Amino acid sequence: MNAQSEILPAVESLVHEIVNHPDDPLYTVIDRGNGIQQVVPAHLTRAITDMVCYYLNPLLNQFPIHEFHPYINVFIKNVLNGNLMEYLQLHAALNKQDDLYRVGRDYEIMLTIMTQLSDCVSRIRQEVQSTEFKFLVAEANRASQKNHKSLMEYIDFLHKHHKQLLVVRVDLSYKQGNVITCYADIEAKYREAKQDFEHLWNNAKKNSLFKHKVGHIWTLEYGPVKGFHFHLFVFFDGDKETDDVYLSGMICHYWVHCITQHRGGCWDCNKEKANYLYCALGMIHHTDLEKRHYLKIAAAYLIKVDHYSRMLTPDHSKNFGKGKMLPPGTGDIGRPRAA
Repeated sequence: MNAQSEILPAVESLVHEIVNHPDDPLYTVIDRGNGIQQVVPAHLTRAITDMVCYYLNPLLNQFPIHEFHPYINVFIKNVLNGNLMEYLQLHAALNKQDDLYRVGRDYEIMLTIMTQLSDCVSRIRQEVQSTEFKFLVAEANRASQKNHKSLMEYIDFLHKHHKQLLVVRVDLSYKQGNVITCYADIEAKYREAKQDFEHLWNNAKKNSLFKHKVGHIWTLEYGPVKGFHFHLFVFFDGDKETDDVYLSGMICHYWVHCITQHRGGCWDCNKEKANYLYCALGMIHHTDLEKRHYLKIAAAYLIKVDHYSRMLTPDHSKNFGKGKMLPPGTGDIGRPRAA
């Protein structure tokens, strides 16, 4: 599983499974005689074990300065507070074969592991049923839905005022990775990324490259390899710009060579658009409902991670933004499209 796109929703789904099956046993114990006990873990137990042992540490490394959605937070908090990871790792060192344990040290340790996992599951179920938890979920979902709604309205607004949009997407990053290695790095690396991005937009106001820009969407994310990085959609007036690959390449060049002075890296999505199964890049006519739908899906994906894990920026700034819905003929928005 990829931490960003799969682990976060998988943790939430796992918590729902824990809550929705309160009466299912986590283990089945069968006495095989001669001092041998067979301990068979249930499907839910195996899922919890795999998540804790194989995916939890990568998840925490992926999101070191983030606030998780309540369903994800309740899982992580109770696993860590109960030292469940250490107990499950101890299980791997036991002398066992085919879930068979000889009564004595190994089986006694297994009983302790079973108790710890059961206690963790019970704490999760109890917390999820609390009024406070339900309030936190409602607030998190409300914020996510608000962002999604405003994003969809913004895209519709751009299409409403332009006969066609030329859509460009680039991912702006750093060659060496703008990664956090110690606490002091958090503010320094964040400030570097934010100042570079602000520099880009301040220069865009007088840069002919962005002369026909009519809108944009951006998100700031953090990853253990890339560090702080931006996903950026730029919308150009399709009546005035037609070469999206040229524009995406020039934006990448501008970021790497001019804004970051060669510290930066850039992934040119338009250059690779032939590899997208549902492509929302390039020219989109306002009557092309299919490509408009693909664009909304691609844009919504940018804020999907923020639903599960909100990055806590040092200055409390937002990590998602878009252009303003201004009256036609002002700011980012050009002339209204022809009927």
